[in-house]
Amino acid sequence: MPRLEDIARFRPTTIEAALEAMQHGLEYFHRTSDFRAVFLRAYYITTKNVSRAIEQQKDFDNPIFFEPDWIRALSGKFASLYFASLNTFDKRPQEERAWKVAHGMATDKRSSVVQDLLLGINAHINYDLPVALYQNLLEHNDGPDIISLAKRKFDHDQVNNILIRSFNEISNVIPREYGGSMKAARVADLYIYESLTRLGLRHYRERVWWDGISLMSTKSEAQRQLVMHKLNWESATIAGTIAGDNSAWIRATNQVLRRFRRTDYQSLAGKEAVARVRGAAFDTIARGSCTGTYRTAREDGSQQSM
Repeated sequence: MPRLEDIARFRPTTIEAALEAMQHGLEYFHRTSDFRAVFLRAYYITTKNVSRAIEQQKDFDNPIFFEPDWIRALSGKFASLYFASLNTFDKRPQEERAWKVAHGMATDKRSSVVQDLLLGINAHINYDLPVALYQNLLEHNDGPDIISLAKRKFDHDQVNNILIRSFNEISNVIPREYGGSMKAARVADLYIYESLTRLGLRHYRERVWWDGISLMSTKSEAQRQLVMHKLNWESATIAGTIAGDNSAWIRATNQVLRRFRRTDYQSLAGKEAVARVRGAAFDTIARGSCTGTYRTAREDGSQQSM
């Protein structure tokens, strides 16, 4: 069974590989009752829905992307940055500040379920997503062609719609699995949904698209670091707001919500292994192959196929 250090080295190359890696991560977090399971569970739900849209499964009867393979590759890069963030405390204190808040509060068990969810969403979208977009645009040589960029922007915006559609599922699953009693779960359900809405997901994903374009425009490492400093500062500022650094009301509200959360997730462990078996079987039937490969990053910076 993978250890945390193994999970942190996962580098998925496709959305199929990302889902498989997330299942391993959830299995570990549930087995160890790690609060970081909350964000990863929501992330898995949204990524699964993006995968269904790519494959035109379930509610996604019609194609919605210009180029599904571009989204497939982007999802792998995006997930790779999440797994790399699990080692954030091995990096300099000023790097990945939003992730340090998110992972720090979860591992110290100082967070409510809502905070675990929103802190993860903030760090992954506002800090990681521009980098994943930049990497994917660069890999596909999209920069010089304005028509190509317009198609990529359309596909990026289509993911926004999938995320919005995922809210109901997230606001049902997260309270049920992590939110304690049913009464408390209903309270948390409403709070999660309203909080996600207030977060302004569309607004932030619109902004990070242009942050990714800004990274594409850089001509030197100094310019790239200028953009990364902006992303780091903005995401850390939002993280501080969610954590309640300057708001006694937010701290008090989340202190109450912490009383309702489950702290033992071991009963959830094992479900991910079943999901992997079912997913592989379905993939073999539907696509003629098993789930996508992923790579792990070695300590020397190279990658190994798994």
